[in-house]
Amino acid sequence: MARSGPQKIPGASQAYFYGAGRFSGSDMEVNCGVVHTTEGRSLPTYADSQGRPGAMAPTVTGLPDIPARRIRWYQHYDVDESARALANKVGGVETNQANAFQMELVGTCDATKASTWAGKRAGVDYIYWPDAPEWALAEVAWLVRWLNTHHAVPLTCVKDWLAYGVDSRRPGVTPASYGASPARMSHAQWRAFTGWCGHQHVPENDHGDPGSMDFARVIALAKSPATGGKEKDMDKTQLYAAVWEQDKVPAPDSSSTKTTNPHWAPQSFLREIYDALTGLRGDVAKLRAEVRDLKKGA
Repeated sequence: MARSGPQKIPGASQAYFYGAGRFSGSDMEVNCGVVHTTEGRSLPTYADSQGRPGAMAPTVTGLPDIPARRIRWYQHYDVDESARALANKVGGVETNQANAFQMELVGTCDATKASTWAGKRAGVDYIYWPDAPEWALAEVAWLVRWLNTHHAVPLTCVKDWLAYGVDSRRPGVTPASYGASPARMSHAQWRAFTGWCGHQHVPENDHGDPGSMDFARVIALAKSPATGGKEKDMDKTQLYAAVWEQDKVPAPDSSSTKTTNPHWAPQSFLREIYDALTGLRGDVAKLRAEVRDLKKGA
């Protein structure tokens, strides 16, 4: 199926893009989204058991920048290209290739880490997504709205987002969001599904993320008339970060033969231009010296 609409997410880093290499996915037209939590505090490598980075990557990863109150998006596959973050059993139903856009959110949905996690504090050092702050939900809503505007992914979501693990604040209530979750869809339900769901809802999978994340609030923010459905504008600080800091791919080594990398950040291109200009100046100086010598000889 041919891809349609823009395939690159505005402002998303392409530094860890895997779709152009050995893990290229199948073409599709997204009509649903699956939300995951990484259960970590940093950008994952998504390596498989063989240690191959990107072998289990989603479409995009959202890394919260809590001091800046924004999410830094890292795109791993084109929008209309199948990702690799879902289990897909032989002889069952398609999961990764079922027109599913897959979003991983760095942080946790585990209620045992609702306040602290290995000495780190929720809301300060990481996000506990069932209690995510409004700004974080609004950042997710921006991407949900963009996918609706440009790819017609419906602004709807499943009703039940079950809590992950034992919630100490709700004694005696332990919803089984993982394993054979009561929220998990049947094959027929999954084939017909459009809109947004969690990893806990996808058949053939046993993960329970993103727990009881308030995705209904994300949908409400995506529909908010206050934004008019338009993409948000960046302030000067966000614009500087997006252009100069977000894609920190190493600049080319001036001692080696370089080929322009389309994923370099602007500073890397400037480094390449500077190196080329420096070499050109040296060549011009040599040519001038040779011309002077010719004149003297004449």
